[in-house]
Amino acid sequence: MVGDACNAEKHNPIGTSVTIAAGSQWPFMPDTSGSQPSTIDSTPAHDVGLFASIRDSALQRFVAATLMWGTGHQLITVSQGYLLFEMTESTLWLAALGAAVGIPNVIVAIMGGFLADRVQRKRLLIVGSTIVGVPMVAVVVLLSLDYLEPWHILIAGTAQGAALAIDWIARLSLLPDVVPKRTVVRAVSIDQTVFNGARVVAPLLGGFVLGRYGPTTSYALIAGLLGMAIMIYTTFRPHTHVNPVGRIGIVEDFREVARVLKSNTILRYNLMFTAVNALALGGMIFITPAFAKEVFATDETGLGYLLGAVGFGAFAGAMTMSWTGGLHRAGPALLVTDIFTGVFVITWAFTNTLSLALPMAFFFGYFNAVHISLGIAVIQVNVPAEVRGRVLGAYELAWSGFPLGGLLSGSLAALFGLRGSLTIIAIGLIGFTVVVAVVSSQFRQLRIESQ
Repeated sequence: MVGDACNAEKHNPIGTSVTIAAGSQWPFMPDTSGSQPSTIDSTPAHDVGLFASIRDSALQRFVAATLMWGTGHQLITVSQGYLLFEMTESTLWLAALGAAVGIPNVIVAIMGGFLADRVQRKRLLIVGSTIVGVPMVAVVVLLSLDYLEPWHILIAGTAQGAALAIDWIARLSLLPDVVPKRTVVRAVSIDQTVFNGARVVAPLLGGFVLGRYGPTTSYALIAGLLGMAIMIYTTFRPHTHVNPVGRIGIVEDFREVARVLKSNTILRYNLMFTAVNALALGGMIFITPAFAKEVFATDETGLGYLLGAVGFGAFAGAMTMSWTGGLHRAGPALLVTDIFTGVFVITWAFTNTLSLALPMAFFFGYFNAVHISLGIAVIQVNVPAEVRGRVLGAYELAWSGFPLGGLLSGSLAALFGLRGSLTIIAIGLIGFTVVVAVVSSQFRQLRIESQ
């Protein structure tokens, strides 16, 4: 544990520096800096730049696995939502799918952070892809035999929810150990760019495959991509290793994470932002198959275009972060991007044609991706390595809002209609953001600085 810091600059285990106010103890003591801006220096002293970072072979393997894994999971989102709505024509079944993915995601996220600090993170990645890959193969078999029922899709969604929690925690915990310290911050943005690239490729590919070859081929492709990701995971050779924590018990684990969050206002707000933002994102994505069919009167290809537009916007947002290395005024940027996210959800919900919906989906994806990339960077540079897995477990728990957003939007749609459902969720997102902006001067003044 880092000792007292009196007017000194302390370096965290991933090679970035954090300015600590006099009289405070990082990371477990409250910040006594008063109204002074919270400054997080997220760029190492010898930032090698974007292209030099990309040339690192460890990062190349990591992002290659991200592409396979991300494309596979995005294809699941496209395929399961479309197939379930085709079979049932009910938004309540989409709500049930959100619950099926979200509930195990919450449960596993609670334990996943503790596992990430106790078990080899590379091993957890392999386990996560296996958990979700096996049910995809089962769906292929059931489709081939014409035995598939809606509840089978819910079971596969349950496996996906559990696997997502393991995967995200292990990935975010492992990345700073896989790449050299000088490339960590850019590596986060590059990895997010590739993941969001998968959000472009997968919907377009999924719409084409579903329309041309059917769901059996789509699910077979998912299983193949996850298998390729597993093969790449076996090649990871971390630059650094964090010794697993001792067996101090789950209760003490919870207390340690609570101490980190209690002492760090920025992390607390960031996790709350993540949960609310994920709820809005998931609410829109899970209900898009219903919009595609009932509002825009389109088929599998149109659904692919809609989700692809969101992914293309997210890709552009992540690329913006990769090229710039981040935004210095992180607090205002996090607030503004959240408000724009909510505005474009409402605008998208009230469009009547596919041609108008696509640009709105693009801007929604863009601002949402910038918000997410900034939030991840703030966590990566502000958490000590020995508790990184457990804190990222809390982060993944916040991201459980994504599938639970599907539960919320599907349920609200049954009561208030498709447009009313998304409007209610977006207004909640904007309202929360405004409250944080008003009550937290520390968050408004949050900056990420380069040396």
